[in-house]
Amino acid sequence: MPDRGINQYTVPVQSEELRAAEAHIARLEEELLRLKDVKQDLQVLREEHQRLRRSAEGRVANILSAPFRLFRRWQRTDAIEQDEYGRWFAGHRVSAEEAAKLREQSRTFSYRPLISILTPTFNPNGEFLRAAVESIIAQAYENWELILVDDGSSDPRVRALLKILGQGDARIQIGVQEHGGISSALNTGLARARGDWIALLDHDDLVEPDALFRAIDLLQNDPEADVIYSDEDKIVDGRLAAPLLKPDWSPEFFRTHDYLGHFVVMRRDLARTEFRSEFDGAQDYDLLLRVSEKTDRIRHIPRVLYHWRRTSESTAHNIRRKPGALEAGRRAIEEHLVRRQEKGRVTIEWETHLYCVRREIRSEKISIIINGAAARDAERIRAKTNFPNFEIVANRKEATGEYLLFLDSDLEPLDENWLSAMAEQLSNPKIGAVGARIVSSDDTIESAGLILLPNGSAGSAFAGYPRNFRGANRQLQAVRNYSAVSASCLLTRREVFEKTASVNTGSFDFAREDRVCVGTEFCLNLREHGLRTVSIPYAEVRRASKRENARATYQDLQERWPEMFRRDPYYNPNLSGERADFSLG
Repeated sequence: MPDRGINQYTVPVQSEELRAAEAHIARLEEELLRLKDVKQDLQVLREEHQRLRRSAEGRVANILSAPFRLFRRWQRTDAIEQDEYGRWFAGHRVSAEEAAKLREQSRTFSYRPLISILTPTFNPNGEFLRAAVESIIAQAYENWELILVDDGSSDPRVRALLKILGQGDARIQIGVQEHGGISSALNTGLARARGDWIALLDHDDLVEPDALFRAIDLLQNDPEADVIYSDEDKIVDGRLAAPLLKPDWSPEFFRTHDYLGHFVVMRRDLARTEFRSEFDGAQDYDLLLRVSEKTDRIRHIPRVLYHWRRTSESTAHNIRRKPGALEAGRRAIEEHLVRRQEKGRVTIEWETHLYCVRREIRSEKISIIINGAAARDAERIRAKTNFPNFEIVANRKEATGEYLLFLDSDLEPLDENWLSAMAEQLSNPKIGAVGARIVSSDDTIESAGLILLPNGSAGSAFAGYPRNFRGANRQLQAVRNYSAVSASCLLTRREVFEKTASVNTGSFDFAREDRVCVGTEFCLNLREHGLRTVSIPYAEVRRASKRENARATYQDLQERWPEMFRRDPYYNPNLSGERADFSLG
C-alpha cells in the first residue's frame, strides 16, 4: 500500500476532534433551550407559590408543616444508611473501638515518620473547615502536623476561626499570606513543613480516622514506597456517594485524568520542585505527573479513606464550573510528554472531559492476521482503515510486518482511525499489547479488556453494557490499563510476540478458539517482562455474528499466576469478584 505519511494522519485526527466538539456544543445548546423552558415554568410556579404564602391559608399550612420539614432534614442526614453504597461503606469503615486499637498499634511501629498535612484556605465555609480539622485530630496515627495557610481570605471571620483552630492542638500551624492562588499557598505550607512525608487536604473535605495509619502501616513492610494513594468518595447533600474505587498504579490511565486524586501521601523530597501557579486548578496533577517521572514506586491502599465534598465551588461538583482547571491539566500532560521526549498531542474528550493522548504513528508495517482470511475479509477491512502501511494475511507465517494484529474474521472496524489509534500506543516501549473495544452485534460491549477473577476465570470488562455507558467513573470511556485483552483483536510487536512464543511452545497458539484464554496467557507473559497492556475505547470493532459471553476457568493459568488471579492489580478488590462489571463487591 502507498505510504500516506504521518502528516496526513494528523488531519483526520483533528477533523475527528472538531466534529466531536461541534456535536457536543450542539447537544449543550439543545440542553440550554430545554433548561430555559424549565426556568420559565419554575418562575410561574414560584410566583404562584409566593401568592399562596401571602394568603392566610398559606401561613397556617406553613406552621403546620414545620415538624415534617425537620423530619425530612433528619432523613437526609441519615441517608448514608439507606442506599447501597452507604450500607457497604458502613460495614467497611473502622469503628471508634477499632480506631483506638489502631492508635495503640501505631505506637509500636518501628518507623514513625512525621507527616506534614498541607491545607490551603480561601474564604472557607467555617463549619466545613472545622470538620476537616477535626477529622485530622481524630487520626489513629498521631505523628502529624497540620499546616493551615490562608490565602488572603476577604472574610474577616476566617482569621478568627483559624486562630481558634490553631489553639485547639499544638500540632496545628497557622500561616497567613496575601492572595496568591492555591499553588502559592501550598508552597508556603511546603516551606514550613518539617515532615519527611507530605499529604494534601482540601479545606472542606474529610479523612477517615485510619487514613494516616494505613499509609504508615504500608511502609512498615514496603519501605521503598514513594507515593501512597487511597480510594475516595464524595459528600453530596450531607451523605456519602459516588465512590471512586481505583486500580493500582496505571500509567496510561493516569494520563486520562488524575485518578490518584485524594488521599495522596508522598515523600517530601519528591515535592522539591514545588507546585506551579501556572497550573492552578490542576496543580496536584502537574506535581504528580512530575513525580511519576522520577519513580514508579506508587502504591495503592484499596480503602475509602477520603471524602471529597461536592460544593458549587469545587471541581468535585462539576468540572465545567472550572474550565481553567481542565485546560491546566491538559497543558500539564503536554509538558509531561515533552519531558519524557514523547511526541504526542493532548486533547479533551468532550463527552467525558477525559484527556486523550494522541501520539505520532511510526512507519512500521502492520500485518493483520485473520485465520483463513478470504478476499472479502481483506476488502472489508481495507475499506474502513486509513492506516498508511498494512497488509492482510491468512496466517502468521505469511506476515512481514513489524507489528502483528490478530483479528477475528467476523470483526469489522467502526471507524477508519481504529488501527492508527491502536498502533500509536506501541510508540511507548513499555506497552507490549494493545486491545480494541469489541462491540457486540446488538451494540453493547462484548469486551473492553479482561479482568482476572479469584475463581480462575477472566471476565470481559463491562460486558453487556451500552457503548456510551458513563458509570464506574467513566472507566469504560478511558484509555485504560488491564492485565489482559482478548486475542480477538490484539496488537503487538513482532519481536515481542516471537520472544514470548519461543518460551511457550506447545501451549501458546493464537489460532486457538478460546480467544480470552490466549489473550490472557500472552499478556501475563508480557507482564513478566515488564510490559503493560492497554485498551483503547475509541478503537472499536463490531462483531458481525451473535456470540455469548461465556466465561471459562483457566486452572493452568491460575496455577502459573496465582497472585494475579487472587487480586487483579487493575481491578479494585472492593469491586465484584463475580461479574467484572465494576459494581460493588
